[in-house]
Amino acid sequence: MKILIVDDDIDDRQLIGLAFNEVGFAHSIDYVRNGEELMNYLKEVQLSGKNGQFPDLILLDLNMPKMDGRAALREIRSDSSFKNLNIIVLSTTISNEDHKFVIDFGVLKSITKPCGFYELVDIVRKICDELTRLHPS
Repeated sequence: MKILIVDDDIDDRQLIGLAFNEVGFAHSIDYVRNGEELMNYLKEVQLSGKNGQFPDLILLDLNMPKMDGRAALREIRSDSSFKNLNIIVLSTTISNEDHKFVIDFGVLKSITKPCGFYELVDIVRKICDELTRLHPS
């Protein structure tokens, strides 16, 4: 299994990675800093002809420079190669409007980033359960 974390904040990327380690996630985690890098990542996988190597789950922040999560989500869902990717929005703030937007674009969940590390670990544990449900071994 592979997870792709899309977040511009290096501290958040590291904390999310640590939370996955804390719950014993022993699979691949890749990181990109914004929607533009996300799209480049996905297009590189697509061009390599290894579509089976798309991430099993993308954790997407909404508020990033260059291309935010909303624009990236629009672009992902407009490309038939990417439209079935599993995405969970994990962002510092998620307004009611943002929540409706991301649900309309087919994300699995939208989650507000917690303040504490152990709250993040609980969220990551639930994400791992979701991954197991999506990709049973």
